[in-house]
Amino acid sequence: MKTNESMTPTCSVSLLTTAFEMFSKYNLIKLPSNADYKFEKILNVLLHAATSTSNSLESASNDLKRKNPEAKIPSSDTIFNYINCNNIGEILSAFKTINLEIFKMMELKGKVHDVAIDFHHVPFYGDKNRPLIRGMKPKNGTSWGYEYCTVDIIGDDKLTLDVIPISALKKDYSILTELL
Repeated sequence: MKTNESMTPTCSVSLLTTAFEMFSKYNLIKLPSNADYKFEKILNVLLHAATSTSNSLESASNDLKRKNPEAKIPSSDTIFNYINCNNIGEILSAFKTINLEIFKMMELKGKVHDVAIDFHHVPFYGDKNRPLIRGMKPKNGTSWGYEYCTVDIIGDDKLTLDVIPISALKKDYSILTELL
């Protein structure tokens, strides 16, 4: 594990443990009453996707199933279905609260960091009338998807500071950049 001034291997492990606790504390994802999996199983896949070379829920779920064939690991579709039962505004609010606590733990204050602002286009194959689905340049068999922008600390320290979904009403990139 790579270290730097603000993060040591112990701090990184502690950060993941703390993230797990905060996701539970702030009820980041509310599971339906008839859920087949406990929150911990869902969060394990999400954290694996976020902290490994698995860059998607599907590859993270498959990777965990391959490493633990006897374990009951939720599929990416199951996790997406659970997430879709939630209010995106509540998830983003919890994310921002958790992120602020993580930011404080990383002891980044008073140091100079590079940041990147990115605009993301994620293809969507379901009902185009769902909230936050926008028309976009055709990609991978669809011309619909989610659009959002992020501001991230980059370099040795990495942290997404903010995420803003882009709707038809918020297409002005200068305003989005300013909001970030």
